[in-house]
Amino acid sequence: MDIRQTIIELVEKNDGKWTWYQLERGLTSVGLGGRVDFMDIVTSLVNEGLVSEQVDARYPHPLYRITEKGRASLKASR
Repeated sequence: MDIRQTIIELVEKNDGKWTWYQLERGLTSVGLGGRVDFMDIVTSLVNEGLVSEQVDARYPHPLYRITEKGRASLKASR
């Protein structure tokens, strides 16, 4: 199971609703929690333009959204 792909899939399913905390818990639910430095991977996905961060004043941490590039990446891998 590709952890980067799984993170992108989790972001897509919860587009704009989850912070890093919910994403990390989502990884735990599929058996991938605590295996890698999660934030390094998310930062990499943001830097590559596959995922974006959205600031919302109601939350102390950014929410994550999938980008068109991220959707294309998912489509290509399926």
